[in-house]
Amino acid sequence: MKDISFTTSEHQIPVNVVFGKRVRLKIQLDDDGRVFAFAPMRTRIPDIERFVEANYEWIFAQQKKLSTKIRLPCVDEVEQRRRSRIIKTIVREWLTHYDGKKPQSIFVRNMTSRWGSCSSKGNISLNVHLLDVEPELFEYFLIHELSHLYHMNHSKDFWNQVSKYCPDYKVKRQMLRKYIISKA
Repeated sequence: MKDISFTTSEHQIPVNVVFGKRVRLKIQLDDDGRVFAFAPMRTRIPDIERFVEANYEWIFAQQKKLSTKIRLPCVDEVEQRRRSRIIKTIVREWLTHYDGKKPQSIFVRNMTSRWGSCSSKGNISLNVHLLDVEPELFEYFLIHELSHLYHMNHSKDFWNQVSKYCPDYKVKRQMLRKYIISKA
């Protein structure tokens, strides 16, 4: 069976149905608030519609939450290179005042689902979109990745390391959640 789209009759919810090898129906929204129903291969459309309608309140709440988020723009290759130079300059300057472990290398990438990462080799990758957020969020995220040089997980020890340099990290983590990185 091929994937289809339809609109529910009661609340007029546009639904994209993706059929696959699964046991249960699942509803998911993309970053634009579009509804996707992931369904077992032989699921009937009326059953999918009932499932979506039964979850209308959840769908509406999620779409409302998404509408308050800030969507960051797509970045082309030229802009990515420009941002990379700026971010590396900011990070190098910031590291001159930092008394903890330093990364082996810093990479700047156009990532669509994360703000950055730290490899076990001590390399830190940062998202080009860190230039789109408030400077204190940029700094928090840099501290977050540098703390992975001590703890390659999100354990209590890791968060204690983060809090040495950013005591209000919980607030800043929450602030970062208001952003959505565009997926080109």
